[in-house]
Amino acid sequence: MSAQRWVEERLPTQVRHLDVAACGRVSTGVLEAQVAHLRAEADGGYVAHEAAEPELAKGREALASMVGLAATDVAHLESAHEAFWALLAVWPLPPGSRIGMVTSEYGPNALVLRALAGERGWTLVPLPVDRRGRVLGVPQDLDLVTLPQVASQRGIAQPVEEVLRSGVPVVLDVAQSLGQTEVPAGAAAYVGTSRTWLCGPRGVGFLVVDPSWELRLGTPPTGARYLHSGVRRIETMEAHVAGRLGLGVAAQEWRPELLPVVRARSARLRAALDDTAWEVREPVEEPTGITTLTAPEGVDVVAVRADLLARGTLTTAVPAHRSADLAGPALRVSTAAWVSEDDVDEVADALVGALPGGGTSSSGGPPSRRTSSSASESSAS
Repeated sequence: MSAQRWVEERLPTQVRHLDVAACGRVSTGVLEAQVAHLRAEADGGYVAHEAAEPELAKGREALASMVGLAATDVAHLESAHEAFWALLAVWPLPPGSRIGMVTSEYGPNALVLRALAGERGWTLVPLPVDRRGRVLGVPQDLDLVTLPQVASQRGIAQPVEEVLRSGVPVVLDVAQSLGQTEVPAGAAAYVGTSRTWLCGPRGVGFLVVDPSWELRLGTPPTGARYLHSGVRRIETMEAHVAGRLGLGVAAQEWRPELLPVVRARSARLRAALDDTAWEVREPVEEPTGITTLTAPEGVDVVAVRADLLARGTLTTAVPAHRSADLAGPALRVSTAAWVSEDDVDEVADALVGALPGGGTSSSGGPPSRRTSSSASESSAS
């Protein structure tokens, strides 16, 4: 399946969809897999689950191959956050262990880290970062690093390869990176979600654990997790099987040819807004599809997001409590491969128009609509 075919397989939408970082657009194949299983469940849910195992295995294989591991290393859960919590709850860390983390950690995951650290006597160590939140180094006295490769409130790709070279085990959160940027092999474990850049259904998450760590994991803290050995013992007994099948189809449909299209669209948007009164929090050429914008004083990003939606464009207003590195709400625009250059130009015009005085920059100059060379790439093909 080519990138263009992948786009064409999406279900139609009534909006200009620039919000894949929240929920992507599922394909007809993903929808059909779910519906077929739900129909099968009418004749017996557990029988249908058993019959679905070969297809579920194909989906696990597709997911695992994206991070250099095998189908037997994958467990399904209900969300990336649930996967993060379940994994950290059984990770082999004695009292006194030191865990490196970043201030841009997803808020609910940071709460889990603080709660477990308090219960188990761990010490949380802030990793050194630059002004954009990018990790500058990893202290050698750490026992574990937990890191979102791309945060949901900041489209900065962390230097994961450098972090991995430190030799400290890494639990890598790929909820906002798998499917929109390269994810390197070599982490001790990965946690992620179906609903974002892979464009699977909501309510499905996953974790992938390197075999060298699987046997060291502790016992899951709930008796509902006992059906399988290995990492799959972390799976819950009751499951949204149709959703897991949909995720598997989405993982099999995904193609690396989508990545340059995603980057081109975000670069075009950032370049268009770079000299306006919006503060673009990513470099123009950052290799992600997430652009986050801080509004000038007096502009309410929640109201801007609502106005855009009323005019048919879907984005996200990220609340300040999403992460400790947010001083206030931010507007997030995420550009999947189905976003055209015209879509980008129209949302840029709308965002400039939402600013007082027509969007002039703080220096008093006119708003810029320049585009980078990479942003001139043609549509997904």
